[in-house]
Amino acid sequence: MSTPLPLRNSTEIQGDILAGFKKDYMTLLFLQFGDMTAARNWLAELVPNVATTQQVAAFNAKFHRARKNSAGDDPKNLKATWLGLSLTHPGMLFLTGKEKVFDKVPTGGTIQAFVQGSAARCKALGDTGCNDPKHWIFGADHRPVIHAVLTVAADLDLDRTTELNRQLEAASRAGVLIVHQQNGATLPGNRRGNEHFGFKDGVSEPFVVGFDDAAEAKGARMIPAGQFVLGSDDTPLPTGAPEWMKYGSFQVVRRLAQDVPGWWAQVNAELQKLKEAKVVGENTKSEWLAARLVGRWRCGASVAKFPDQSPPPGTKPDNDLSFKDDLDGVTTPLFSHLRKTAPRDGLVDGGKLVEEKFMDLRRIIRRGIPYGAPFDPANGDGGGPDEQRGLLFVCYQANLATQFEFIQADWVNDPNFPHDRDPKPGPDPMVSGQLPGVARGEVAFESRVNGDRNTTTLHFKPFVTTEGSVYAFTPSISTLRGLSRGRLEAAVPDNSGQTGTQQWETTSTTGGETRPPRPPVQPGPVDEILPWPDSEERDWTFSGRTVRVVTTGAAETGALTTGSDDSTGVVTDTAADLSTWPALAGVEQVDAIVPVPDEQSVNGESSYWLFHTVGGTQVYRRINISCDARHTSRSIGDDRALSAWRSLKDVTRVDAVLPVPDQRRVDGKTQYWLFHTTAQGQRYRLISIADGGMHTDEVVRTDRDLTQWTSLRGVTKIDALHFVPGKYRMNGQTWTWVFHDRQYRLISIADGFGHADTLLREDRPNTAWFRGA
Repeated sequence: MSTPLPLRNSTEIQGDILAGFKKDYMTLLFLQFGDMTAARNWLAELVPNVATTQQVAAFNAKFHRARKNSAGDDPKNLKATWLGLSLTHPGMLFLTGKEKVFDKVPTGGTIQAFVQGSAARCKALGDTGCNDPKHWIFGADHRPVIHAVLTVAADLDLDRTTELNRQLEAASRAGVLIVHQQNGATLPGNRRGNEHFGFKDGVSEPFVVGFDDAAEAKGARMIPAGQFVLGSDDTPLPTGAPEWMKYGSFQVVRRLAQDVPGWWAQVNAELQKLKEAKVVGENTKSEWLAARLVGRWRCGASVAKFPDQSPPPGTKPDNDLSFKDDLDGVTTPLFSHLRKTAPRDGLVDGGKLVEEKFMDLRRIIRRGIPYGAPFDPANGDGGGPDEQRGLLFVCYQANLATQFEFIQADWVNDPNFPHDRDPKPGPDPMVSGQLPGVARGEVAFESRVNGDRNTTTLHFKPFVTTEGSVYAFTPSISTLRGLSRGRLEAAVPDNSGQTGTQQWETTSTTGGETRPPRPPVQPGPVDEILPWPDSEERDWTFSGRTVRVVTTGAAETGALTTGSDDSTGVVTDTAADLSTWPALAGVEQVDAIVPVPDEQSVNGESSYWLFHTVGGTQVYRRINISCDARHTSRSIGDDRALSAWRSLKDVTRVDAVLPVPDQRRVDGKTQYWLFHTTAQGQRYRLISIADGGMHTDEVVRTDRDLTQWTSLRGVTKIDALHFVPGKYRMNGQTWTWVFHDRQYRLISIADGFGHADTLLREDRPNTAWFRGA
């Protein structure tokens, strides 16, 4: 019995996201609207012609069957032309006529990335030097503002041209300006399916649950659809994403120029270094090294499966790969394009193997196509070294920050990924190389000579250049239809078998906007809560093996302090496993986290002591979290015993730590109340930690019973404490949430001697802290 694939029947999700247009000819029109009414009318005429997943999936299945029946030849009489439309943040504002389309733009998430746009995030993405937006053809501040990206894709060039002319005429009638037209086409002849450097492209596309047949995946990992389409499998929408974004996807478009002769010349030059170092034989060809830089041979077959020589003709691309037996990158280098963009099961961080679930959260769906003539200096009609050529990169994902941007900044460009290697692996030499302020272009080529480790340093300049970039959103068909009327409307239920959004909770409205019903939530324990280093309204909560992002802005704080949290409260982002944080590798549960007092927001990072239990014994480690959109984490050193702290003498388990509000970095010291488990129950002591490299700690006051706190009456064990945003040392009082036994209460702590405490609000279930958006 076949597994149902409901997403193939979606009439709400646009066709290029999950199904893929997969055409030989594609043009992207970057548009700027003129008159608002004319733009809405233009959109109303366009929407019925925008391809849906149902249409594209049905055509692709029929095409696949026909191709299989014709022994691999494309069917002659089976053709289609597809349209897709994405909108930038300025485009959304223009069509709605509003000053804002998001009630709140959370710091560091995908909504902020979308609102800011690609050019504003250039430094983090490695768009520096020759990639700097000042050189871009489109998408930069000095270029015309882009409101929309219209995709025209067809099997035949004539059909693409016919439809393109029709769309250009419609745009002209509506006063829509063509900011840039970017044509793309599959390379001809035996280059078909390859990119300009000569390698098979699009081999590692993810298989999607509910859309792809698991049997066809042949052992490859199946990725939840919610990683690519917002809310498509009941996955909570990203923080700050309204209901109208459901069934949509964030789109990244980049024009990437490729210096083909320069890249191959560099490959030959670096191969000579390996020959001089006796790492390879004198007869080794450039093809051998190029395959290791990519991770695949030109045909798409992996180096992992064909390590010694090019596979025989007719070998198909393979994607069911494992790097567990090649953790040091001797066969497939750690810096190879394949392992930099999808490390699979061969990623070691902090000395431990990272679960593939972490990589699943970073996957993207690519829909790019080459542009320009192939490099062919013998062709007098084109193909010379100076001709413009490259890749029109297009990808879809549910989260710009944690997917595309993470791959680009934390993997591809980072010479220190994978982490803790000596020497560092280096950046991706195929698409990154030397970038000012990012990477020097050095890569560590690992080999074994007579069984001994040997490292040869190679160097690569940038041979792929960003010439334009845009962040856009590909809305559902219903949302597009609503925008044609100047309104943002949630997608209606379609025939994909998914839960729709028409049933509303009429008792809860905000500014006239009704909210969907919330599913019942089972409250869990809050083991620790950690404020974001760069936002006063965002926190991470840790519960068991799960970490969540929560919002504690003005509205949420009011509900959690003096208001009702029955139907409102903390808005949580998608829950993730602890293994998704590199700094938490090997951590089974977070017990407590203490900020290093004088190392907050220093050189773009904040530092913490993290307490966790291994085999029944609590240990601690130092971790750093970056103060930027990605919040990259890393571990500083190995786990250490609690005995390294003088103030923790006789302490076996730290449960919670709270800074004394008026004793933070006073005379170079910070005082903390430290709650810890003893045989007689939980006790607390007062400790201090000094600024400086040694962070000398000492006991200020020995253990006392919890009954010393009048606000903690009835509490037997505190799990976590958290200062209330906006209520820190206000009129000499600091409001604090106390988490215990799957409940939380609100207390206040006074400045001054004795630090008198008061219970402000009785216990309530932790439900609000686990409730999704």
